Order: sequence, then C-alpha cells, then structure tokens
Amino acid sequence: MKRSANATTVPAFRQRRPAQLAERELLHLEMILSSVVEGNSASDRLPASYWDMRISQLDAEYDLVPSQSQRVASLQRKLALLDNALATAADAQEGQQNRRVAA
Repeated sequence: MKRSANATTVPAFRQRRPAQLAERELLHLEMILSSVVEGNSASDRLPASYWDMRISQLDAEYDLVPSQSQRVASLQRKLALLDNALATAADAQEGQQNRRVAA
C-alpha cells in the first residue's frame, strides 16, 4: 500500500517534544536565574548567551502549553535584565579601578 503524497505526518526531525518534558528544563532554568540574582558570583557563571540559547531551545524544541510559553518569555526578560545589571556593575567597577590607577 502506497502512502499519499499529501500525508500529514511530520518528519521525526521536525517533531517537538511533549510539554511534560519541558517542565524539568523550565524549573532548572528558573532555579539558575534565581540563584544568580540572589548573589552568586558573576565571575564563575556561564555567559548570558549560553542561558539565552538554553531558553530559546525550550521554545524551539518543545510543544509548550501557554503557561510554559509565558514562563519562557519571563525567563528571557529576567535574563536580559540580569545581564544588563551585571554589565553595568562590571563597567562601574572597571571605572573605579581606572580612576585609582590614574590617581
């Protein structure tokens, strides 16, 4: 029996994982971002680009339910705010060190 050319099956490489499997990833990413916010040293953390990639993968690889999509968007916003705050703090610290050297 031949398959129809109009088959509605999606090739395996394009199928998304179920939303249930995304929950563990979401919880992990939420925990990581909250631990960084709570004061863990910025010097020993992975760069924001790594976490942004991990968050983006959730959206691309999983068939998220609306509440999970909202959590992904929230994680992306928090990461952007955190990265900006850490960059600002690093710039301020560098400026203070440069003033001390110049003095």
